[in-house]
Amino acid sequence: MAISRYFLDDFVEIQRKSFFNLLKKGIPQEFSKRNPITNKTNEVEFIFYGDAYKLLRPQYSPKEAIALSKTYASKLYVPVQLIDRRSQKIQFKWVFIANLPLMTKRGHFLINGAARVVMNQIVRSPGIYFHKKLHEIYSDKQNNKPDHVYIRYYADFICERGTWLRIEMDREKAIWAQMKKGPKLPIMWLLIGMGLSEKYIFGKINDPKLLLFNFTREKKSKFTYDYLTKPEQVWEEIHNMVFVKKLNDPDKTIELGRKWLFKKFMNPRTYDLGSAGRLALNKKLNVSINSLNTTLTAHDVLAATEYLLQVEKGVYGIDDIDHLKNRKVRTAGELIQMQFGIGLLRLEKHIREKMNETSSYWNVNEINDSLSSDQKEREQVTVSINQLINNKAVNGALKEFFGTSPLSQFMDQINPLAEITHKRRLSSLGPGGVTRDTATLAIRGIHPSHYGRICPIETPEGKNTGLVNSLTAFARLNAKGILESPFYKVYQGQVQKALGMIYLSAEQEERLNVGAGDLDLSPTGFLSKASIPARISANFTKIRRNDIQFLAVSPLQMISIATSLIPFLEHDDANRALMGSNMQRQAVPLLRPQRPIVGTGLETRVVSDSGHALQAKKSGFIASATGKSITIYSVRGI
Repeated sequence: MAISRYFLDDFVEIQRKSFFNLLKKGIPQEFSKRNPITNKTNEVEFIFYGDAYKLLRPQYSPKEAIALSKTYASKLYVPVQLIDRRSQKIQFKWVFIANLPLMTKRGHFLINGAARVVMNQIVRSPGIYFHKKLHEIYSDKQNNKPDHVYIRYYADFICERGTWLRIEMDREKAIWAQMKKGPKLPIMWLLIGMGLSEKYIFGKINDPKLLLFNFTREKKSKFTYDYLTKPEQVWEEIHNMVFVKKLNDPDKTIELGRKWLFKKFMNPRTYDLGSAGRLALNKKLNVSINSLNTTLTAHDVLAATEYLLQVEKGVYGIDDIDHLKNRKVRTAGELIQMQFGIGLLRLEKHIREKMNETSSYWNVNEINDSLSSDQKEREQVTVSINQLINNKAVNGALKEFFGTSPLSQFMDQINPLAEITHKRRLSSLGPGGVTRDTATLAIRGIHPSHYGRICPIETPEGKNTGLVNSLTAFARLNAKGILESPFYKVYQGQVQKALGMIYLSAEQEERLNVGAGDLDLSPTGFLSKASIPARISANFTKIRRNDIQFLAVSPLQMISIATSLIPFLEHDDANRALMGSNMQRQAVPLLRPQRPIVGTGLETRVVSDSGHALQAKKSGFIASATGKSITIYSVRGI
């Protein structure tokens, strides 16, 4: 099958597209999350109109930023409105929020004159995952075999922002709710504390007596777990577990316990599953909660508890966390958006503090009856927008990210290949990811779902092996951050190239019969009548041509750009190929570049997409070429 290098997308498109999404959707989203900001008495209201934000022309061009060691950035202005109901005044103004670093057309940033790349991070998708863990008990450490082995099943709720929640079944089949920071609660307490009644809970669980095991056995914990049926009782117990200081006022104790539970899981400002997380939960647990509700609900926890009981009985299987259907990619734009949101959160806190200072000033003024009405009018100064806005909050958050984040790195500029590889790299490290010291072989290994999406060869040697990978040559990201790979549709043995390439995610592909990318086709596009090598999920086998549903686009589909530059790769040992793909990035460019004696056809695309080669704006015929200029005659309209 013919391989065409022109089917490949622009190699730096992943970086540019993510930054365009940040400008188009990300920034307005973050402003909308903060609206409205009010004071304690709701008398002063502050609103951002994020959809109407403007970016000014950058002060320096990319060349000037490099020469003067400045940041290539644009000033971000947004219209805001301040409503003061006490003085019956409404203010409206454009305010300066931050200097937003801009991405160059080559896909990197210029921070203080230095080129920086924001790497793509691959993390677990938000949702719920069911696991099992073997626990071994040894009475004597010298023994090779454990005395007892038992399986513990657990479910993890993973969110984009907020506290991770684990629902775990211990060896005595008691079910507990655990957080990274916080007390271990009986699942019944959590469900009642989140607002469900005892009758409703027992009606939705097939084996409700399992929920009572926390209360029927001997109390070995320092906390006693009494059987509670009212939310107020649960909130009081939660307060006594979480807070060291005990209060004499029962109402205040109950209120603080309720607020703690609400803030952990049900407050959209502190807990966010994201739209993808909400859809994943609805699909997995078979619940129908509004997609706009991205917080955790009591119905989610109840459905997860029932699902966990079914997993323990063997009705449902556990999840493979290393499968690419359970992982998503955070691109540069998304990472900057998260940091922008942190900056706006700090700004919101500053605005609220200033508003509350003003409202307390109003209250003192009202109490002071000795002042005349004229003096009171003079004293009651209306708060202004300028007093509330402080651009240090967002600016500081962005500087912090570009300057200190492990995902913001100085660009590798040894040669064009090094530059492109750096921009297409996938890292499991960084905030919210894994750490090198705790990463297991399962995380570092090659998974069958990586085919056509993550290169199995190119990865660093040493501590980062398997944790830092490269995108394959044909891979792309969809709007949800899921990696996709292209295939041709096959109908009754004929490859339907006219339909174009169809991009499939790992989840879609695992249910299909996929043929290899190096098969011979007849002039009319039919596959051979002989048995054809194919992949069905993780298994390689041979099947009839009529059973093939999709065909890989190219043999280069499963490897990265650097690896695809190695001629006769199929004859190389995998370890030597890994070294070759890494060492090509260390080659020093020649003053007079030459074509390779043996090439693979991708060399031209690497140089052109990296931005190192001069490219004409229009196609045409080269009339003359000298050391100073190249003259091209182009046809009008082309």
